[in-house]
Amino acid sequence: MKVLITGTDTGIGKTFITYNLAKALKGRGYKVGCYKPVETYVKDIPEDGNLLAKATGQSVDEVVPIRFSLPLAPYAATIEEKRDFSLNELRTHFEGLAKKYEILLVEGAGGIAVPVKKNYTYADLAKDWNLRVFIVARAGLGTLNHTYLTWYYAKNNGLEVVGIVLNGLTGKDISEKTNPLIIKEMTGIEPVVIPKVGDLELPEEHKEKLLDYFLSGFRP
Repeated sequence: MKVLITGTDTGIGKTFITYNLAKALKGRGYKVGCYKPVETYVKDIPEDGNLLAKATGQSVDEVVPIRFSLPLAPYAATIEEKRDFSLNELRTHFEGLAKKYEILLVEGAGGIAVPVKKNYTYADLAKDWNLRVFIVARAGLGTLNHTYLTWYYAKNNGLEVVGIVLNGLTGKDISEKTNPLIIKEMTGIEPVVIPKVGDLELPEEHKEKLLDYFLSGFRP
């Protein structure tokens, strides 16, 4: 079971959702690994990769093999920092992890159309690696357009979207009431809604809810 966890925007909570999903999967007895092929805005230790490594017990180097210091898309970082990496290298690392783990969560950077390399997006990567897609979106105002476009782009690239998470429910935004219904009407996928929390980990009931939803996307 291999899946790309992508977002509708940067800062949408992909790592938060991936972390909690990995913890829940491990807690239920699955052999789970995380892989963030490229992490940017790394000063010393990659923050996202370090967090995911803590969730699964992996080394940070196994989770994040390629790192850049600037807060940019991977392809933009290669231009600005004047250094490159190999897609074959990323794939070889992926294939090793795919053999090692029962479930592999591959976290993208930004959204699904973000370029990893010139003329090569995360959608291309997901297609080449035979990954299904799990979308993380905001719960509040502005999510309809971003979520639909992400789903539509994935679908038009021949990818299977297995779930949509509306992350950060506050109960204060009136659009939060209708967003799940309309997203289901627009995409045919009923999203799961996750509340905004002050801690790194979701309360157990919401973590289990997220896990059950995720696993349901892979059932016949």
